[in-house]
Amino acid sequence: MKRENRIQIDIGDCRVHYRRAPRGWAIIVMPDKFKVDNYYHGVHVHPDRKVIPIKDPDIIFNIICNHIHREGGLIESKLRRELGL
Repeated sequence: MKRENRIQIDIGDCRVHYRRAPRGWAIIVMPDKFKVDNYYHGVHVHPDRKVIPIKDPDIIFNIICNHIHREGGLIESKLRRELGL
């Protein structure tokens, strides 16, 4: 049995998945397929694997959720700036 925690919340038209496991964590926004995780290359954004300066997944999760709520959806260029890219 896997030891992992999963949180899934719906904000408007977006669904945010947050998964923590002993190996690492991932935050995915659907249907935009925006993904932040820390597997293999430090904390980075997909698909270009640009490393972000924020290391705490709870802070990143809150930034993403607040962004979606404030903007009414995911605007990737703005969210990347909010995450420090």
